[in-house]
Amino acid sequence: MTKKTVWRNPDFVWLISGQTVSEFGSAITNFALPWLLLKLTGSAMQMGFAFAVIMVPYLLISLPAGVYADRWNRKILMMIADAGRLLLILSIPVASTLGHLGLVQIYGVLAGMGALNAVFDSAYVACLPNVVGREELREANAGLQSGISASQILGPALAGVMVGWFGTANTLYIDSASFVVSILSLWLIQRPFSAAGTGADKSRMLQQIAEGLRFVWGHRLIRLISLFTMTLNIAGSAAGAVLMYHMQRDLHLSPQLIGLVMAGMSVGTVAGSIVAGFVSRFLTMGKIMAIALGVQVIPMFVFAFAPWTAALAAANFLLGFTAVNWNVQSVSLRQAVIPDRLLGRASSAIRMVVWGSMPIGSAAGGSIGQFFGAPVVLAAGGLIQIAVFVWGFFTPLFQSTGAETRDPSTSFVAPEGTSVDV
Repeated sequence: MTKKTVWRNPDFVWLISGQTVSEFGSAITNFALPWLLLKLTGSAMQMGFAFAVIMVPYLLISLPAGVYADRWNRKILMMIADAGRLLLILSIPVASTLGHLGLVQIYGVLAGMGALNAVFDSAYVACLPNVVGREELREANAGLQSGISASQILGPALAGVMVGWFGTANTLYIDSASFVVSILSLWLIQRPFSAAGTGADKSRMLQQIAEGLRFVWGHRLIRLISLFTMTLNIAGSAAGAVLMYHMQRDLHLSPQLIGLVMAGMSVGTVAGSIVAGFVSRFLTMGKIMAIALGVQVIPMFVFAFAPWTAALAAANFLLGFTAVNWNVQSVSLRQAVIPDRLLGRASSAIRMVVWGSMPIGSAAGGSIGQFFGAPVVLAAGGLIQIAVFVWGFFTPLFQSTGAETRDPSTSFVAPEGTSVDV
């Protein structure tokens, strides 16, 4: 008998095809737009400010967006968000051609993209358990991550060529076209994006947000995975803030060698996403997360103490490899145990916690690195990861399978011990 696989599901094939193309377009924009800002302003500070302009609306909109993802038609919500992003990105090359492009418009586009990204992501994460079977979630998430990882490698490389051929602003036409592909692929999906019986909830917005927050904090596994990911993001963001500085100032590596080291992570994410789909057939979620955390301890200490380019590139490979495996399992676990009517809100609440911690880590890493040196920050990040790894053995997370809190009919059953502190 042929084993059931997510790749025989035409709706999933449409979803992954459209989102891979869309991620490819976004990867091009993520290269071209900062390059355009640099050309217009010549300021690294302006580029840093641009990151805040896109992240702040994202974080502010995330919780309400989660409510809409649980209240409205998720497919329509995603298509509207894609259409809005298409028009925003398209406005930049059009304005450039007309000679009217300025910083105000670029920042307006970034802010709008941040808000629409929050809307799309809330519905996107919540729709997958309805497009594929529950037993296929890990394979599906691994496949989606493979497409994202490949796009993040190929996109910037192509963007550099396209900028030289067609000009920076005109390169953004590619991203605009990618949103058209995404909209069409979503339209072709036949399965509903929400479970039967879910729909418009007439309770107030704040009540619905509070319900999602209470679920995240009240469900022990979801609370654990959110706290683990938040702590890892703080350590990773702190290290990321000083790694390039460390390689340039302390190790005196050339730009070419630094680029080689940084490429190691992209290769690691592609390899990790391929392996994630394979090992999910043999190991439980908890065991894979434990292995990923154990191996993830190694790169930080290599960054801190190894002066060799090959070692640094290998460490970045391991970081990308383990991060993808952690993400695939943790997202699949959340999708498996959170009931559909809460999935948008709960996922948005989790993103608020785990993504909101990243600026804190970056600021702390930069400040500590300025006074005590980058190796101190990198080693401290490794010690934090060790602490998280050890912490895992005192919780049920490493024993989780993703099947603990739902019966075969997918009705929600309250987990035991949800009031136990961690």
